[in-house]
Amino acid sequence: MSTKTTSAAATLAPADIPAPALGAVPPQTVFPAARTGGAPGGQITVGDDIVATDTRWSFAGDTPSRFDAHVNKSVPLYLHGHELIRKCVEFFSRPGGTIIDVGCSTGTLLVGIAEKPTSKDITLVGIDIEADMVRAARANCAHLENVTITQGDALTTDYSGANAVIMYYTLQFAPPHQRKAVLERICDGLVEGGALLLFEKVLYPDSRLQDMVQQLYLEFKFDNGFGADEIYNKARSLRSVMAPQPTEATYDLLRGAGFSSIVTIQKYLSFEGILAIK
Repeated sequence: MSTKTTSAAATLAPADIPAPALGAVPPQTVFPAARTGGAPGGQITVGDDIVATDTRWSFAGDTPSRFDAHVNKSVPLYLHGHELIRKCVEFFSRPGGTIIDVGCSTGTLLVGIAEKPTSKDITLVGIDIEADMVRAARANCAHLENVTITQGDALTTDYSGANAVIMYYTLQFAPPHQRKAVLERICDGLVEGGALLLFEKVLYPDSRLQDMVQQLYLEFKFDNGFGADEIYNKARSLRSVMAPQPTEATYDLLRGAGFSSIVTIQKYLSFEGILAIK
C-alpha cells in the first residue's frame, strides 16, 4: 500500500496525560495544532530531565531520547499494552499484509512486532508528525528490513489495504472535531475484517468517580518517583495539546466510522485499550 501523505503537519503518537482535574488535555497527536506553533510562558520540568514549554508540550528536541522511560512510568500498563498489541496483531498478520502504527514515536512497538516470527512476511509502517521522533524511530528500526518510518499526518495518510492500524495514545491528541474524519479514513482503508487497536486516556461520566480515579492516578505517578511540581508541570504542558473523552463517546465515533465489532481489551483507571474490527 502507499504510505505517502499530502502533509507532514500532523501525526499521532503515544502519550501520557494527567486527568482533567489538573487541566490536562494531550499532544502526541498527529495533528498540527497539537505539536506545532509557539507558546507563551517559560520552560518547565516534567520529570526524567524532560523540559517542556508551559501549556505547549512537544515531542521534539531531547524528548525522544527520554520518552520511553518517561512514558512507561507515566502511563499504567504501558509495556503490557505493547505486549497485548503484539499478540493481537497476529490475528490480522496475513502474508503480504500491512500494519500501520500511527503516532509511532520512537518505534519501540514496531520493533517488538517486527521481531515476531509471524511478522516476517508483512510490511510495517510507522507514521509520526514530529521530525525528531521520526529520526529516533528510524534509528531504532534501521536493522529491520520490513519497517518503514514516515513523517506524516493521520488525516492524510493512505490506509488502503491495511490489515491493522494501531493508535497507541494518539487520537486523544487530535482536536475533537477531526477525530470522526480520522476514524472514517482508517475504517475505509482497512481490508474487510481488519482492525484498529486504539488506546486512549478516557474520562468518567460521573464526577465522583472521575475525582477518585484521578487521585489514584496521581498516587501512581508519586509511587513512580515523580514530584508534585513535575506532575503539575506536566499537566500544564498538556493543557492545549490533549483532550480525552468518555469511553462511550469513543465507541460512538467508532460505530459511526463503520466498525462493527468493538470491545475494551485493557483497562486500568483512566487508561483504556479498544479493539475495533471492520
